[in-house]
Amino acid sequence: MPEPLSARRIPELDGVRGLAILLVLAVHFGLTANPPEPLYSLLRLGWSGVDLFFVLSGFLITGILLDTAGSPNYFRAFYARRALRIFPLYYIYIAAFFFAVLPLAHALNRPVPPGPAQGWYWLYLSNWRSALGPDYAFLSHLWSLSIEEQFYLAWPPLVLWLGRRRLPWLCGLLIAAAPLLRFAWRVHPYSPEFLYRLTPFRVDTLAWGALLAVIVRNEAGLQRLLRWAPPLAGAAAAGLTAIFVVFGTKNSQPVVAVAGYTLFGILYLFVVLAGFRGWRPLRSTLLRTFGKYSYGVYVLHFPLVGYFYLAMEPAARVIGAVPAAFVGFLLGSAIALGLARLSWLLLEQRFLAWKDRFQA
Repeated sequence: MPEPLSARRIPELDGVRGLAILLVLAVHFGLTANPPEPLYSLLRLGWSGVDLFFVLSGFLITGILLDTAGSPNYFRAFYARRALRIFPLYYIYIAAFFFAVLPLAHALNRPVPPGPAQGWYWLYLSNWRSALGPDYAFLSHLWSLSIEEQFYLAWPPLVLWLGRRRLPWLCGLLIAAAPLLRFAWRVHPYSPEFLYRLTPFRVDTLAWGALLAVIVRNEAGLQRLLRWAPPLAGAAAAGLTAIFVVFGTKNSQPVVAVAGYTLFGILYLFVVLAGFRGWRPLRSTLLRTFGKYSYGVYVLHFPLVGYFYLAMEPAARVIGAVPAAFVGFLLGSAIALGLARLSWLLLEQRFLAWKDRFQA
């Protein structure tokens, strides 16, 4: 029996993870010096790193589910392995915030602006609450992990029920429905994060990845996609460029939210495909290193951003805004990577060692 695709280790997909997290770090740390245009707009595109993570997650998770669909422990193996990967660091992080940081802030008479009740975070539902109002600054980035966890919960039974032949129809429905929903809600009285954080508005990027997972398991379909890849990727890149030139790069801008999210989904589908096909630039040691620790980097980097704003804006007056932006990005990324490696060594890899007990 041939080895399932999901059992193969593809180093270039770590490179895709690395690219995604570096995009996120660019927007969070690079803007702390408030650089001038056009660098400001370019760095601000780092918000799309989350979209690349979504496409990659849809691809990898759907591939695992397709390859293990006949297993008698299909559900138990999948949910246990996902829990061992994501729960330990996530729950320690939010526990530290609610049971240590908040009480300490109150004890020092340093009030923290209010956010959602902590139950939203424990249940991976914070994106639904924070899309409608204020969020805790240290926890604001966890909205994307909530979307992914909701996907992990709902997707396995759908994949098992639909199978390889019918699953593409569901993917197509989600890909079409999400931008239509964003168009319908493009003008609304809620926070600027409304279209960016709510699961129904963002599910198309996950569906693009899931559709790719189905296609690469059919040689004829894969060859057709490879023939169409250059013009489709080029058209998506051209469309994004036109949107950003006319409307700017802010992710809450309605045209960016309605059409830009869709075009990024298409473009990043081909980035993931390039990783799957072994594109050499994605083998970069730097990208693969950040990719290996990307989960820890994402969870742990956000509290640093506020301190970098305090440090980089004065630095910009001394060395200039553009150099300070790059210093902020490089220094913030290095510190976040160091924290993530500590998390990996002291916590994450200990739980990951248990995943072998739950092979499908």
